[in-house]
Amino acid sequence: MRRKPYQTVALYVAVIFTTVMIASPFIWLIITALKPYQEIYGFPINYIPKKPTLEHFEYVFQLDFGRYFANSVIVSGGAAILTVLIALLPAYATAKFDFLAKQPTLLSILVCQMFPQIVFVIPFFLILSRLGLIDSFFGVMVAYLPFTTPVAVWLTRNFFIEVPVDIEEAAMIDGCSRFETFIRVVLPLALPGIAAVGIYSFLFAWSELMFSRSYLSTMSMQTIPVFLSLFVGQYQTRWGPLFAGSVVASIPPILVFGFLQKYFIRGLTSGSVKG
Repeated sequence: MRRKPYQTVALYVAVIFTTVMIASPFIWLIITALKPYQEIYGFPINYIPKKPTLEHFEYVFQLDFGRYFANSVIVSGGAAILTVLIALLPAYATAKFDFLAKQPTLLSILVCQMFPQIVFVIPFFLILSRLGLIDSFFGVMVAYLPFTTPVAVWLTRNFFIEVPVDIEEAAMIDGCSRFETFIRVVLPLALPGIAAVGIYSFLFAWSELMFSRSYLSTMSMQTIPVFLSLFVGQYQTRWGPLFAGSVVASIPPILVFGFLQKYFIRGLTSGSVKG
C-alpha cells in the first residue's frame, strides 16, 4: 500500500527527531571538546564555541595517547579474533548435529551472561596470576571470552542452521571432508554472522574498563578507557581532555560499524527469529 502524504511526512519527522536525539550526545561531546576552559565552566552555557580551540586534543596527545590507542586496538582486535575462532566449532556442532544433552549444553553456554562482570574479577585475577598472564594483553583477551563467546555461539549458530544440508552433502560427494566443507562452503555463507560476532566482540573490548584496569598494572600497557578515567578525580573532572579523548576513541567503533553495519544488522535480525 502506498503511504498517504501526511504519513510520509510524519515518518520523516519521526526519523529526523530520533536521529537528532541519538546524535545529540556525540554532537555535544565534540562541541565541548572544542571549547576553552572558560567556556566549559562558564555560565550561561554556550552551545556553540565562541573561540574554538584544539588545546584539549593537543594536551591528550602529549600524554602519549597514541600508545593507549594502539593498546586498545590490539586488545579489542585480539578479543574479536579469539571469540570468532572459539565460537565457530561449537556453533557449527550445535547447529548441524544432534547429541545427548544438546539443549542443556546450549543453555549452559549462556550461564556467564547471568552474572555481573564484577563477580569474575577476583577469580579471573587468581587464574591469570597463576598462569603468568597478569599485565599482558593476552590475559585481558582471555578474560573477555566468557562475555563475548556465548553471544557469538548463539548468533553464529543461527547462520549455520540456514546453510542447506544439500550444499554440504554435495561438497562431500565431490570429495571434500567434513572439515573442508566447513571451511570452503559453510564459512563463506555464514560470513554476515561471523562479521556480526567480530563487531560485537570488538566493541565490547574497546569500551571495557574494569578488567583492563584490574589486570593491566603497567601504565604503558593500559587501554583508552583506563586512560580516560584518569581525568575523573574525586573533587574535579577535567572535561576538556576527557571529551577530546572520547572523541578520538569513538572513531574506530564508528568506522568498524560503518563499514560492516549490514552484516551486523543482518546478524542481529537472524538471531532474533531463529531458535
